[in-house]
Amino acid sequence: MTAQSIGALASKIIGPWAWYQAALKNPAAVGKTLPVHEDEPQQGYYRAKNRDKVFEPVAIFYPEGSNQLVAYRNGKEVLPDTVWTFACRHPVTYQAYLDALEGKGWPDDDKVVAAQISAPEPTIGDNSGEISATETIKDQIEAALAGMKAYETISNDKTAEKALSLRNRLNELSKDADKLRTEEKEPHLKASKAVDAKWQPLVKKAKEGADKVRDAIGSWETVKLQRRREEERKADEARRAAEEAARQQQGDTAVMEAPKVDVQPDAAPSTVRASYGKAASVAVKTVVKDVTDWSALAVYMSNHPEAQDMLRKLAQRALDAGRTVPGITTEEKANVR
Repeated sequence: MTAQSIGALASKIIGPWAWYQAALKNPAAVGKTLPVHEDEPQQGYYRAKNRDKVFEPVAIFYPEGSNQLVAYRNGKEVLPDTVWTFACRHPVTYQAYLDALEGKGWPDDDKVVAAQISAPEPTIGDNSGEISATETIKDQIEAALAGMKAYETISNDKTAEKALSLRNRLNELSKDADKLRTEEKEPHLKASKAVDAKWQPLVKKAKEGADKVRDAIGSWETVKLQRRREEERKADEARRAAEEAARQQQGDTAVMEAPKVDVQPDAAPSTVRASYGKAASVAVKTVVKDVTDWSALAVYMSNHPEAQDMLRKLAQRALDAGRTVPGITTEEKANVR
């Protein structure tokens, strides 16, 4: 007889419910201070999730007068070893087991979720089968959203567990709706892609050509603008020189009009006309050429809402990376994923 089998026999003799009672008192101890061995199921009442991720009641016990463990999952007999490792971390009370077995759900069930997952699927000939999948999911989502009122304020763990069930159900409904959306959209998407493949290359080529011509015109207009600015600069220098010469001739105390200097008016570019199609408007725009002082720029823009929003995001990214960020205060928050 092995040490494990001796331990199992001793457990059965001393207290066959001891492991289960300890697990029920502190589920977090399962797998830690309460060891779990695949070939040593422990007598008790549990629950295990099925393929639909719904908890089913599980009972593992020694029938009266028998030394052989039996197990029942959702009322059907199964081998204890096949269900033990899935159920051991979810001990439940005997009353909770009975209620679930009778279809009353679990104490931590959300009512909306329990009602939806226990509802039978529509079958052929059933009037509900006439309801479209869209209407079904829409009704379920609306019912789940209405159920959120019960969790506007959460003040205990039991309520949090129920709220999490509703959140999981909403995520599940979201995925189901998105799957149906994708399936319905797929043939249209294929047709749309075929049309894009036919026309988009032509659209892009023509637009890229038009943009290159626009940029070439813009470069020429910029050259003209720079020439005009240089002429204005020279004219201004000539005016200043003439005024200074007049002062020197007449003396600083004399007030005389300086000689006139022929200065062309600042004729800003307006339009470029074409023999075909519409004219193009031309406006002078001051653009950022380079940044010479990032700190000064950051200080100047720091009161702008967009800059502040970006700085917050960058600060959070730095915090997530474990860095210390100056100029902020922090707090700890629970992040539910």
